[in-house]
Amino acid sequence: MILVLLLVCISAYVAYFYWKVSKYPKGPFPIPIFGNLLQFPQEHFHRKIDELSKIYGPCFTVWMPLPIVVFADYEHIKDAFITQGETFNYRSQLPPETLLQPHEQVGILSSDGDNWRLQRRTSLKILREFGLGKGLMEEQVKGSIEEMLEQLKNVENKNDIDIFWPIQLCVGNVINETLFGYHFSYKNPERFVEFVTIVSNHLRDSFNKITLMLQCWPWIRYLPIIGDYAYYRIKRNIDKYQTFIEDEVNAQAKLFNDYDEPTNFVHAYMQQIKPGSGLDMKNLYASVLDFWLAGMETTSTSLRWHIAYMMKYPEIQQKVREEILSVVGTSRLPTMSDKPDLPYTQAVIHEVQRHSNMVPFLGSHKCVKDTFVCGKHIPAGTLTFPQIWSVLANDPIFDSPLQFNPSRYLLDDGKTTNKAVLDRSIAFSIGKRACVGEGLARMELFLIFSALIQKYEYVPLEPVDLTPQMGTVLTSKPYHVKLIENF
Repeated sequence: MILVLLLVCISAYVAYFYWKVSKYPKGPFPIPIFGNLLQFPQEHFHRKIDELSKIYGPCFTVWMPLPIVVFADYEHIKDAFITQGETFNYRSQLPPETLLQPHEQVGILSSDGDNWRLQRRTSLKILREFGLGKGLMEEQVKGSIEEMLEQLKNVENKNDIDIFWPIQLCVGNVINETLFGYHFSYKNPERFVEFVTIVSNHLRDSFNKITLMLQCWPWIRYLPIIGDYAYYRIKRNIDKYQTFIEDEVNAQAKLFNDYDEPTNFVHAYMQQIKPGSGLDMKNLYASVLDFWLAGMETTSTSLRWHIAYMMKYPEIQQKVREEILSVVGTSRLPTMSDKPDLPYTQAVIHEVQRHSNMVPFLGSHKCVKDTFVCGKHIPAGTLTFPQIWSVLANDPIFDSPLQFNPSRYLLDDGKTTNKAVLDRSIAFSIGKRACVGEGLARMELFLIFSALIQKYEYVPLEPVDLTPQMGTVLTSKPYHVKLIENF
């Protein structure tokens, strides 16, 4: 009798499972409990998804083991996140995304609804007041660049340099000064190195198949070995990150005076905290945590990709340098006012971002009501995934997309930006969930990259391998360079 009842329950579950499957856009055939997870490799999920998009089209469903509808071309992403932005602005509130924060619905990256709008609006207002897009922020970036160049100048053996930490520290100091009002010294970087290592470990380890199963089966975190691998190991590491951020915020909070003009993000946010405002210390910790992660890791990784590409293509490196030296000269660093006069330099930056394609996964977007995206039905409550990687790798606007060709971003005159190509270069995503710090990131990429190329020639010590290392962010393989001063 018990066996019969068990078979009935299993049959009912299987029937219900495939009834649900029929409600979603067609994708690879899933199996109960595991969905499609067993069909995916441990690494390079994005490449597997890209392969599936060529079979099932740019809108399809994968079960991980919850159903996730993938949008793998520009048209579907635009329809969902711009045309129907309010429908798709919500987060999953499930692991691995929720592992980043100690509390639910806080900060900017992981929250949604009214609190997300409030935190995002408040943060953008503060950044604008601190000069985002204006001269104040540019001077701050310039200060970090000057310190980086001083660090490189003081390296005795320029024939064999690892530029990982000079670039990492330069970018980290920009966001650190914005948030906390001070710089880490390259002469005493131990605390900074410890922090960066924690973040790197999280980005490497937080996305795996077993962690994805937590979305559907939260109880597996309590299983021996599996629970530690999928949850507690990651949580122990990220707890250190959260403690680091709270310590930094608390140190600044002790210096806060409501009557003084705020000189950093923490003080500016605390000045906005009022009864009933919806702003509090818990959201301040979370927002700072979000900005540190998003503001440092992706920009520094991108800059290391830039140098790797310049070593791989020395003729392009030389062409960038000639343009910079002809416009800026050697007596000063490039500025944002030089940007319109450096079209090829801009084109190279865009092409490195597109070709390195270093952000394979963006945060999931939950659809909050039944809707249609480019004619495909998306049920309410569905998690959707914008496969930005496929757009940058496959969009027809990119002629010969596997080729590294900065000139694709310029019209025939070699000076005017090809807007049609640029519009599809959505490395920062699109819609209201696009990167909040995009303006600062673009400023940093331009100013730091152009200064590095102005000052030095970068020569590889071994053949350059552009095969990425897998993680939440695709990083370049470690490399050392020979620096040759230009003047």
